[in-house]
Amino acid sequence: MKEGGGRADKVEVALAEGAQSGLASIVQQYLEQQIAESAARRARAARLRGRIGLSATDYGVSVTVDFGPHRISIMDGMQAPLDASIAGPYASLTKLLQGRSNPLVEHLRGRLKVTATLRNLLLPLRVHGLVKLSPERAR
Repeated sequence: MKEGGGRADKVEVALAEGAQSGLASIVQQYLEQQIAESAARRARAARLRGRIGLSATDYGVSVTVDFGPHRISIMDGMQAPLDASIAGPYASLTKLLQGRSNPLVEHLRGRLKVTATLRNLLLPLRVHGLVKLSPERAR
């Protein structure tokens, strides 16, 4: 869809009913901010499909981010079925959400454990494409 007037301009980011964790709120805030900044990101978010779990292993807290048609829902806990998961220290997860790190690179460095199903193997990288910083902001 073209920028400026299609349905891709509207992507709702919301906490699922009952989601109360600080991690869920942080994920919601980061995603809302990233999507609000760019029509291209809104279009990318509208096309994403799948469910990714994020787990802060040092705090024992996790959330599930469900990418559906024009809606991103954040739930507390790992809610099956998952297409992918990313687990690691809270600081590494927030760095990832801020777009300051790449899940594949962090996995190879041993800082995060990234898994994905064969049917949605690239979901972690597609989510990274949604949140990564533009070159001028990364400086």
